[in-house]
Order: sequence, then C-alpha cells, then structure tokens
Amino acid sequence: MLTPLVIVSFVIFCFSIAYAVSTLSLIALSLFHALHEKAERGETYGLRNRPLRPGISLLAPAYNELPVIVTSVRSLLESDYDPLEVVIVDDGSTDGTTEALIDAFELVQLPVGDRLRLETEPIERLYVSRSDPRLYMARKRNGGRPDALNAGINLARNDLVVMTDVDCLFERDALARIVEVFSIDPEHIVAVGGTVRVANGSVIENGEVVEPRVPLGGTPASQVAEYLRSFFGARIAWSALNGLIILSGAFGAYRRDLLRAVGGLSTNTLGEDMELTMRMHEQLRPTHPRTRVAFAPGAVCWTEVPPGLGSLHGQRVRWHIGLLDNLRLHSKMIGRRRFGAVGTLALPYNILFEAIAPILQVLGYVIFLVLALYGAIAWQYAVAFFALVLLGGQLLTAGSLLIEDVAFGRYRARDLAKVGSWGLLEIFWYQPLTALWRIWATLLFVTGRRPGWGRIPRGVALTEAPEPLPR
Repeated sequence: MLTPLVIVSFVIFCFSIAYAVSTLSLIALSLFHALHEKAERGETYGLRNRPLRPGISLLAPAYNELPVIVTSVRSLLESDYDPLEVVIVDDGSTDGTTEALIDAFELVQLPVGDRLRLETEPIERLYVSRSDPRLYMARKRNGGRPDALNAGINLARNDLVVMTDVDCLFERDALARIVEVFSIDPEHIVAVGGTVRVANGSVIENGEVVEPRVPLGGTPASQVAEYLRSFFGARIAWSALNGLIILSGAFGAYRRDLLRAVGGLSTNTLGEDMELTMRMHEQLRPTHPRTRVAFAPGAVCWTEVPPGLGSLHGQRVRWHIGLLDNLRLHSKMIGRRRFGAVGTLALPYNILFEAIAPILQVLGYVIFLVLALYGAIAWQYAVAFFALVLLGGQLLTAGSLLIEDVAFGRYRARDLAKVGSWGLLEIFWYQPLTALWRIWATLLFVTGRRPGWGRIPRGVALTEAPEPLPR
C-alpha cells in the first residue's frame, strides 16, 4: 500500500527540484539585469532624461476610503511629473469619501457629458478642484473596482493612463521612471508596471515614505519578502524575456488608445489586472509580434498590506481564483510560439508552479508524514526533502534581498535581517497556510463559487506611522 505513496512522494520531490531550478534561473536573470542597469545609471540608479514626455492620467478608484483618501490624493498630486491629471472615481462610497474630497480640495461640479466609450455604471456627478485644477473626481453608482477604473478611462484625457489604488503612496519620481521605460521603445511597448512595496511599519510624513522599515509582525514581514520575490526575483526577468503577464493593479501604466480599443478592464474576473495584460498579449502579438509589456523596477509606490491573517486569507483566495480565471480565459495562448515567451514559458510556468504547486506542496507534506509514521522513509531522503524545501525557499528570498540591497538599497541592514529571519520560518507556517488557502480557492473555482471582496483594514500604516529611528 505504501509503494504508490513512495512513488508520488518522489515525483513531488522531483517537481520541487524543477521549481527551485526554474525560479532560481529567473532570479539569476533578474540579478544580471538589475546590476547591468545599475552599472549604466550609477550608484543611485539614476533617472535618465528622455525626450518623450506624454501626459499622464492617474486613475484611482475609491470605495469607503475616508481614513486615507485626503492623504493619498495629496500624495498623488505631489508626483514630480508634468503634464499630469489625477482622476479619483468614487464608486458609490457611503462613508463621506466624496464630501471629504470636496472640502479638502475645493471641488466644484462640472457637466458629466455623454460621449463615454466604455460601458459602466452611471456617473452621477463630476468635479474639478478649484485649488488644483489637475484633480478631477467622479461620483458614480457602485459597480466594483474594474467598473470604476473603466469610468476613469472614459474620463482620461492624456496619452498614458496609470492605474493605482487610493491607499498607495507614490515616490516623487515614480511616474517619470515609468515614462522613461515607455521612451525606450514607444512603438512597441504598450504597458509598463512599477514596483509595489509594503508601507506597513514605515515612517510616513505628508503622504511620503521618508524612512522605509520592515514591520516586526510575521504576517506583514513575510509579505515584504513575498513582494520582493515577486517584483525583483521574477518580474525583472519576465520583462527581459517579454513574458510578463501581469502588471500590479496598484501601479500599472497603459496607452490610453489601446485600453479603449481592447475594451477596458473585464468585470467578469477577480484578477482584472492580469486579465487585461494577458488580453493585450492575445490580441496584439499575433499581428504585432514585437509588442512588449515591460517592468520599471525603479518606479515605486508603497501600499498597505493586510496586517492579519483574516484579511490576508480573503485577499489570497481572490488572487488565486483570478489566476485560474485568466488561465482558463486565455488558454489558447498556452504553448503557442506565436505568443512568444508568454505562450511558451510564462503560462506553463504559472500553470505548474502557481496553479498546481500548492496542491502538490500540501500533498507532499501529508505523504511525507504518513511514510514517516509507518517507518517507510529513509532518513537520507527525509534530510534531502527538508533541505530542498528550506534551502530552496531561502535561496529565493536571499536572491531577492540581494537584488534589493545592491541595486536599490531602500532598507537598512536591520530590516533586511528581519525579512531574512521571517523567511527562515516561512516553511513552518506561512507557506503551508497560503498553500491551503490556494487549495481552497481552487475548490471554489472548480465548483463555480465566488468569494466576496471583503475588506482590508485601511489607514493604520498610512496614518499611524512610527517615529523615525535616531541616526
């Protein structure tokens, strides 16, 4: 009876090796490109001056964001970029979000108009700021985040559209760095994503992160490691391969004409940011094979992540269902060379190591425990199994921390040590827990059930930041 379990356990062991090798290869490629860019730009990863300077429409949907809305909008307006307009779309808030913006920015009402290309829930009122005419706000009937962003796309007047959330704080040069990447190849680059960093625990003054810190708690600190692995360990490499299939919903820039041409964001998936990027690849690359979706690692916005397991659980279940949605919706690209690295590398990687891996991970733990209880496992194999899981995870975290430290240097040594310390413990609680959540998400997806959006507690990281450390 135990023989099939031994065989399955060995297959999972081999799968883990394949995952470690594939992901370490991505990190190695990311490190190479990060160091190459730093060598060209100098020690400060300096911003190059490019002749292309298109206008940017910065879109942010808001729903019951009263604790952070004024601070966030001020931060968006502080971006060191011109020409710029900021469009806030209040998606039917009931907590006074609209009224707070009216008071803070002296908003006056404008006619809405009716020549809107993307179908959305009705816009009830449109405002412009008397104190800063770059700021517009639309008040609309509730329709969800994608619907609110589509309303913003309808209102946007500039050539580039940057989508974000109202709990995000942009670094002053973030938009200039995004445009810099567009300027490299304006004919073929259709979208550029920026880096999203964790704001929890950092020192924030006047809507700006002035001293990045890593929080002490295991849940947010583990997310810092996760974000670094995702953005620096993977997206730099996928961008270099032209296989990037997701731009973070917190910081993604697109050509406005193409956003409207492809129909805006889908309201039928929980992963609308990934779906939009994949749809652009699917619609454009067969006829325009040089189409690129790129990544700007030096363009940074800071966001608030779930501080506790309850809100994190809901977020990760939605994310995983969104991934499965999009793999299904765009399955015809899988394995097809006409879609370049997206079809031949990125989608197979996500199927194996994002969609299937959580199931095999938990199954591997269960089989290992059963075999150990029956004494049917050699100690050499047990040591190799745990060494692979622990060492593989640590190498991924260490590689991402190395890229962060040598290329960008936002964190002090003590903060990098916090991330590394919690990374050592992830295998015992964080990784199994998130794997179980993703298995639950898979069951919901297979049975056709959709979770609610839930709420992430907002405002703690952005309005109650700690005092700066003595230097």
